[in-house]
Amino acid sequence: MASVVNTMEHGGQVGMVFEMYRGNAGFFRLMEESIESNLNERDVGRRENGGLFEMKVALQLGRSLSGLKDLAASSYSSSKKGEAIGEFASKLF
Repeated sequence: MASVVNTMEHGGQVGMVFEMYRGNAGFFRLMEESIESNLNERDVGRRENGGLFEMKVALQLGRSLSGLKDLAASSYSSSKKGEAIGEFASKLF
């Protein structure tokens, strides 16, 4: 009886983790679309203010603006050297 209960609990936990990652993927896809649409907007009047947009993205990722800029700089230098980055942009997930 206890093994059946443990199996059911484990299956539920795996399902919850799967749903968490699926939800996070949707969040990052939405952020990606938002950034791309802002960058591809040709009409300057409809485009979001650059500084405000940077702040919005940093807050959505749970970082400070300076922390996000530092991560971007280290990411750029690491990609030039061909090294892998051990840190993600989001501190929330």
